[in-house]
Amino acid sequence: MAAKKTAVPAVVKELWVENRHGLHARPVAKITSLAQQFDAEITLEKDGRRVDARNMLAVLTLDCPQGTRLVLKATGPQAREAASTIASLFARKFEEP
Repeated sequence: MAAKKTAVPAVVKELWVENRHGLHARPVAKITSLAQQFDAEITLEKDGRRVDARNMLAVLTLDCPQGTRLVLKATGPQAREAASTIASLFARKFEEP
């Protein structure tokens, strides 16, 4: 008898863009670089539009100025670690002044 696989629930986090210049190329490059390091599917959603967090151009097209609310959803073996790491980057304002 085959072992039954248990579905791992998605990790969902609410993120706020707090840095002054919003999500421009530098912060988005940091997001996509981090997202690519994990064995997880990671999406960012704004106003019902969801994109792959590993795709720099897709994330840039979300058009996220300061104050934007995003929803991060991660699934897969490293979902929890990926979501926490990316949320921490947002909390640190992408290490920008």
